[in-house]
Amino acid sequence: METIKLNTKINSVDFIVYELTETEIGLTNLNDLKTEIEIDLSSGNLNIGIDLKNVIVINSSGLGILIGCMNRVKNAKGTFKILNPQDKIMNLFRITKLNLVFDIVKI
Repeated sequence: METIKLNTKINSVDFIVYELTETEIGLTNLNDLKTEIEIDLSSGNLNIGIDLKNVIVINSSGLGILIGCMNRVKNAKGTFKILNPQDKIMNLFRITKLNLVFDIVKI
Protein backbone atom coordinates (compact mmCIF):
# COMPACT_ATOMS: atom_id res chain seq x y z
CA MET A 1 0.00 0.00 0.00
CA GLU A 2 1.25 3.43 -0.82
CA THR A 3 1.15 5.87 2.05
CA ILE A 4 2.15 9.45 2.45
CA LYS A 5 4.18 9.93 5.63
CA LEU A 6 3.79 13.35 7.23
CA ASN A 7 4.97 15.12 10.35
CA THR A 8 1.92 16.84 11.83
CA LYS A 9 0.96 18.56 15.06
CA ILE A 10 -2.24 17.39 16.72
CA ASN A 11 -3.23 19.43 19.77
CA SER A 12 0.32 20.85 19.86
CA VAL A 13 1.89 17.36 19.93
CA ASP A 14 4.15 16.09 17.12
CA PHE A 15 2.79 13.03 15.30
CA ILE A 16 3.97 10.85 12.46
CA VAL A 17 0.87 10.53 10.27
CA TYR A 18 0.40 7.92 7.58
CA GLU A 19 -2.15 9.04 5.01
CA LEU A 20 -3.53 5.95 3.31
CA THR A 21 -3.92 6.65 -0.40
CA GLU A 22 -6.01 3.63 -1.40
CA THR A 23 -9.79 3.62 -1.08
CA GLU A 24 -10.01 -0.01 0.12
CA ILE A 25 -7.89 -1.53 2.85
CA GLY A 26 -7.46 -5.09 4.02
CA LEU A 27 -4.82 -7.61 5.00
CA THR A 28 -2.70 -7.59 1.87
CA ASN A 29 -2.21 -3.86 1.58
CA LEU A 30 -1.61 -2.97 5.24
CA ASN A 31 1.29 -5.30 6.09
CA ASP A 32 3.89 -2.71 5.07
CA LEU A 33 2.23 -0.17 7.35
CA LYS A 34 2.88 -2.39 10.38
CA THR A 35 6.56 -2.56 9.44
CA GLU A 36 6.81 1.22 9.02
CA ILE A 37 5.18 1.79 12.42
CA GLU A 38 7.63 -0.65 14.04
CA ILE A 39 10.53 1.32 12.53
CA ASP A 40 9.09 4.59 13.84
CA LEU A 41 8.56 3.18 17.32
CA SER A 42 12.10 1.80 17.48
CA SER A 43 13.37 5.25 16.41
CA GLY A 44 11.55 6.88 19.32
CA ASN A 45 8.60 8.28 17.35
CA LEU A 46 5.82 7.24 19.72
CA ASN A 47 2.92 9.36 18.43
CA ILE A 48 1.37 7.73 15.37
CA GLY A 49 -1.70 8.68 13.38
CA ILE A 50 -3.42 6.89 10.51
CA ASP A 51 -5.32 9.23 8.17
CA LEU A 52 -8.30 7.45 6.62
CA LYS A 53 -9.71 10.39 4.63
CA ASN A 54 -9.36 8.50 1.32
CA VAL A 55 -10.65 5.15 2.60
CA ILE A 56 -14.22 4.09 1.79
CA VAL A 57 -13.97 0.32 2.49
CA ILE A 58 -12.25 -1.61 5.30
CA ASN A 59 -12.64 -5.35 5.67
CA SER A 60 -12.27 -7.32 8.89
CA SER A 61 -8.58 -8.00 8.21
CA GLY A 62 -7.97 -4.27 7.79
CA LEU A 63 -9.72 -3.58 11.11
CA GLY A 64 -7.56 -6.24 12.76
CA ILE A 65 -4.39 -4.65 11.45
CA LEU A 66 -5.46 -1.19 12.67
CA ILE A 67 -6.11 -2.71 16.12
CA GLY A 68 -2.70 -4.43 16.00
CA CYS A 69 -0.99 -1.15 15.09
CA MET A 70 -2.77 0.60 17.95
CA ASN A 71 -1.67 -2.13 20.38
CA ARG A 72 1.96 -1.89 19.23
CA VAL A 73 1.96 1.88 19.76
CA LYS A 74 0.28 1.62 23.17
CA ASN A 75 2.67 -1.14 24.27
CA ALA A 76 5.52 1.25 23.42
CA LYS A 77 3.82 3.86 25.68
CA GLY A 78 2.90 5.94 22.64
CA THR A 79 -0.28 7.60 21.38
CA PHE A 80 -2.28 6.23 18.44
CA LYS A 81 -4.96 8.17 16.59
CA ILE A 82 -7.28 7.45 13.69
CA LEU A 83 -7.74 10.62 11.65
CA ASN A 84 -10.48 11.87 9.34
CA PRO A 85 -12.60 8.76 8.73
CA GLN A 86 -15.40 9.25 6.22
CA ASP A 87 -18.96 8.82 7.49
CA LYS A 88 -19.23 5.26 6.13
CA ILE A 89 -16.07 4.21 7.99
CA MET A 90 -17.19 6.02 11.14
CA ASN A 91 -20.47 4.08 11.00
CA LEU A 92 -18.48 0.83 10.76
CA PHE A 93 -16.49 1.88 13.84
CA ARG A 94 -19.76 2.55 15.70
CA ILE A 95 -21.32 -0.79 14.69
CA THR A 96 -18.22 -2.69 15.81
CA LYS A 97 -17.82 -0.45 18.91
CA LEU A 98 -14.31 0.45 17.73
CA ASN A 99 -15.25 4.10 18.19
CA LEU A 100 -14.88 3.30 21.91
CA VAL A 101 -11.44 1.76 21.33
CA PHE A 102 -9.79 4.13 18.84
CA ASP A 103 -8.99 7.78 19.55
CA ILE A 104 -10.67 9.29 16.47
CA VAL A 105 -9.91 12.87 15.47
CA LYS A 106 -11.04 15.08 12.58
CA ILE A 107 -8.32 17.52 11.56
